[in-house]
Amino acid sequence: MKKLSYIIYIFLQCTWEFFQTFAGLIYFIISFKYPHAFYHGSVVTYRDKIGGVSLGMFIFVGEYGDKNKVAVHEFGHTIQSLILGPFYLPVIGVISGCWCSLPYFKKLRREKNVSYNSCFTESWANDLGKKFLSQPSTKDE
Repeated sequence: MKKLSYIIYIFLQCTWEFFQTFAGLIYFIISFKYPHAFYHGSVVTYRDKIGGVSLGMFIFVGEYGDKNKVAVHEFGHTIQSLILGPFYLPVIGVISGCWCSLPYFKKLRREKNVSYNSCFTESWANDLGKKFLSQPSTKDE
């Protein structure tokens, strides 16, 4: 039964989530020299850059915090991608990308001590990752 659910999950990632999975495949090829592992129906790559990103069935985890908790968080983003399909990149991707990298939000988090997980896209990803994997995520740090 578990294999069947992985097959369905991967099929959906390659169809309903085509755009983000294709982008993830390109980033995976670029990142091929880094270590990879199969992770609950996804492929995780451990990069040397900070943070993490999820693109369809591809998860990229960097040197930020507990790698296991980051992987759970990023897996939550893969579930968001499964739910939203082609709307994932314009909704979650844009908001999450802005929240992560725009100087205004970096300053807000640093100076006002605002949690990275206070953005709904990040909090939702943590909750989904924890629910589906029954493991702690970055929200638990």
